[in-house]
Amino acid sequence: MITVEEVKTKKDLRAFVRFPRKLYRGNPYYVPALEGGEIKDFTENPTAKFCEYKLWLAWHNGNIVGRIAGIINQKCNEHWRQQRVRFGWIDFIDDLEVARALINTVEQWGRENGMKEIHGPCGFSNMDKQGMLVEGFEELIPIAGVYNYSYYPEILEQLGYAKDVDWIQYEMNASQPVPDSVERISDMICKRYHVTLKTFKKNKEILPYAHKFFHALNSSFKDIYNFIPLTDEEIDYQIKKYFPLLRPDLMNLVVDQNDDIVGFALCMPSFTKAFQKANGKLFPFGWYHILKAINNYEVIDLYFNGVHPDWQRTGIHALYHNELNQTYINRKARLAVSTQQLENNPAAKVWAKYNGRQHIRRRCYLKEL
Repeated sequence: MITVEEVKTKKDLRAFVRFPRKLYRGNPYYVPALEGGEIKDFTENPTAKFCEYKLWLAWHNGNIVGRIAGIINQKCNEHWRQQRVRFGWIDFIDDLEVARALINTVEQWGRENGMKEIHGPCGFSNMDKQGMLVEGFEELIPIAGVYNYSYYPEILEQLGYAKDVDWIQYEMNASQPVPDSVERISDMICKRYHVTLKTFKKNKEILPYAHKFFHALNSSFKDIYNFIPLTDEEIDYQIKKYFPLLRPDLMNLVVDQNDDIVGFALCMPSFTKAFQKANGKLFPFGWYHILKAINNYEVIDLYFNGVHPDWQRTGIHALYHNELNQTYINRKARLAVSTQQLENNPAAKVWAKYNGRQHIRRRCYLKEL
């Protein structure tokens, strides 16, 4: 008999975050999240303050066989005028009834709270991992993405879930020459629009722009699926989480005459293999693998890039693409992996200029309650 029990204790929470490591043991493509970081996302994440959420574990014969989170982000529902409950952090053995028990639990909780639809996988906000892998099951993925077995989407569709949106990612040869069209217009754009490309040599040079960066991200992403602007408290949390890992030559900003950010790009060396070696633990040796990865430019993950709405269609994105492309060449990087972007987002088409290979597709599902 399958039972679903709510996570209520610290011991339960540790079991919740550890379950995927057991489920994917021996899988060469799975990338474990750091246990401490994932626990903080549930206990310290300021986004959770305006969300209602519950975590559940599925049990069978004394063993954990699945997990799921149910989230009601009231702020997002109000912003997008929806009545949706989210499911996220979903993992389960290859068993339809286990998945059904988990999903039914979130569906019922959503109905009890007046929700009309359920969608996911999603986290508390767009800053969390989102989407279920539907293509790319034999690909190494960036740590910002989710890996899952191929039976996940098959079972979810059997349970009545249908595609809402897809995100796609590209893998590119990082050392290929800068496209002529990009290089040619960069100088012209700076002169025409009186903007400056700001590059950095030390992390301390970036910090004065940290809040400006996230406010620019708020403006640029305001119409993106599921996005709601980050509060100052959320911004502080993200700065603390990500900025210590930054490499200064992998962050470029385009600023106007008032030194306000109008375009941005933030990349990082890939931590995929380092996280695999750490296997969810920062200690005793996980920190070593991560520290080593910070200075390994073989594979570059593209995290954030965007242009302020007032500056779109000006071509200023060419400035940071041109500069970063040259950095990849100078650093002898082998591959660059784009961030996940909605398949209908015109900005995703830029990767076609770099002869990119679409290698990952993730899906958000939707169902009426």
